[in-house]
Amino acid sequence: MRTLPSAATLLLLGTLAFGGCQSDNNNAPLASDLNSSNPAIAEQARKVQSLLTEMDQQKARIQAEQDKLTALQQQVEGSRQNLEGLKKQAQATP
Repeated sequence: MRTLPSAATLLLLGTLAFGGCQSDNNNAPLASDLNSSNPAIAEQARKVQSLLTEMDQQKARIQAEQDKLTALQQQVEGSRQNLEGLKKQAQATP
């Protein structure tokens, strides 16, 4: 199944894009702080924005890893079923 890594990559990219949209909605007041005339406020707002972006990216990576784990679990289950089928076939064949 060579498509799983590609699917996981696409999912990660989609999740990253969606995560960026989520943080924009929750941080509308932050935008005005970024443009503050007070340098300390503007700098702290940039730090908050950077940390929020990093957090969203980390959440996306975690989701992608969870999706890969689910795909691997499904592969294991399918392989086990295949193994059982092969055993039964071997026993039935003299």
